Amino acid sequence: MTAFEDTTPFVLALLITFIALVCISIWNNFNSVKVEKEVLKPKTEGPSRTRELLIRFTKFYNDLDAHNNYLYDTQLLPDPKQHIIHALYVGYDESENEEDRKAIKIGLEAITQFQDLIGDETLKPEIDEDTTDYQSTNLENLDISDKQKKYIDFNNKRIKELETHFTHLKIEIDENVMSEEKMDTQDKRNASE
Repeated sequence: MTAFEDTTPFVLALLITFIALVCISIWNNFNSVKVEKEVLKPKTEGPSRTRELLIRFTKFYNDLDAHNNYLYDTQLLPDPKQHIIHALYVGYDESENEEDRKAIKIGLEAITQFQDLIGDETLKPEIDEDTTDYQSTNLENLDISDKQKKYIDFNNKRIKELETHFTHLKIEIDENVMSEEKMDTQDKRNASE
């Protein structure tokens, strides 16, 4: 009988521990289901994250009073560039009419003006559109500064990025505008070399 008396407290301790663990498991399972339901509950209040990004970018761009041919550093943006591009893609996919799609196209043209590593100073073309026609024949004779070379390089990068976005979204690219921009930057590049 000594062996039976020695094992009774051990068996009782195991049984109590097992029952306690089962109760804790049931309690945690019950409470975690409630938390999952709260997390999965759709939020209908307020604008979506995509809409918030697009509104913030639009307000920022309008406040910047940006010019179409100026290039800016991505550090100026209110949100990461990739997030804004993703929001533009989602906005284009969800757009219901041609006016919305046109606004997204303008947004893509605007976001590509922001490039990494431009720096604090905005890059502007040194050759005005008014003087380009006059000087296009003498472009080889022009002395282009390092700043202008930097502008041309970043502008080429912007054009390629814009073409990539348009191709991805199957937006028709206005060949006249793009070819003029390419020719201008290529002519300026050739003149600098």
